[in-house]
Amino acid sequence: MGNEVFNSVLEATGLPKELVSRELEGLLAKKGISIKEVTVEDLRGALSEYLRDVILKAKDAFDQGIELEEEVNPNEFR
Repeated sequence: MGNEVFNSVLEATGLPKELVSRELEGLLAKKGISIKEVTVEDLRGALSEYLRDVILKAKDAFDQGIELEEEVNPNEFR
């Protein structure tokens, strides 16, 4: 079942599969989870930790005065 869950998430992102696959495999490997045995709950936990880390790093960068090089339009993500 793990490969089915993993592949479903890859498809659902709409992002380049190689990039997402590498990121997800790395996240799961850090937690000792094989993509052959991954569950939805495993992915949910790994992705929530990943998002938390990304948000905290972005917050730290802004707190240190680092500015975005390019303005992001929120409507581009709808």
